[in-house]
Amino acid sequence: MERKSEGILMTLENTIPEFYRDLTADNSLKGLWHFTHRRSESDPKKPARTENGLPHQVALDWKEIFPEHQGKIEIEIGSGRGAFLAEYGNRHPESFILGSEWDYTWAAFAMRKILKNTLGNTAMLRGDIFYFLRDRVPDSSVDAFHMYFPDPWPKERHHKNRLLRPEFLKEVARTLKPGKRNFYWGTDHKEYNEWALEYFDAFPGCVVTQRNVAEPTEGIMTGFEVKYRKEGRPIYRSVIVFEK
Repeated sequence: MERKSEGILMTLENTIPEFYRDLTADNSLKGLWHFTHRRSESDPKKPARTENGLPHQVALDWKEIFPEHQGKIEIEIGSGRGAFLAEYGNRHPESFILGSEWDYTWAAFAMRKILKNTLGNTAMLRGDIFYFLRDRVPDSSVDAFHMYFPDPWPKERHHKNRLLRPEFLKEVARTLKPGKRNFYWGTDHKEYNEWALEYFDAFPGCVVTQRNVAEPTEGIMTGFEVKYRKEGRPIYRSVIVFEK
């Protein structure tokens, strides 16, 4: 049996294996958390598969990462060097903001920048944010998402690496709290922007309230945005509301 997914034929028999992933605090850098594969006991070079083939889902208590939080959680996807995260966290001591990066070097760099500003309400996750949302973040526990200038993966054969796809938006919708909650989006890449807005428009209960004309969130620009504006590149910023 076959089915189509984003224009690619996939066989149901070729299922993607599920792995154990553990959330651990960094031993040497306060505020940095790792969400990584558990290693197989039989072959430490390989990740450990779950015995039943199902996702390894363990609900997170946000107080594990933010012991002092009082309920307001925001997530930035792809924090780069941490410019937005540090400034936004400084302006909003009432919020607790988790940044994220796949690469350790970037995640550690952003965390060090945050610590220079002595921000106790901000932390960094190093790992795959999709699986973190799917397997750890509880329903209705996040107030807002921010996603600015992600890698556009411009080559068509790499589009599968793009995070903005229906299964990701499903987790965003599930984890946002009831009511109108915002997803802040920005990119300089025209084609990726059109791709993203098509998915936002098609997702149930998702409304683009500011399309391509939104200002930088609270006037805070990321390091990439500062660079791109100086180069004269067009910038596409939108605000998307997930209605529940």
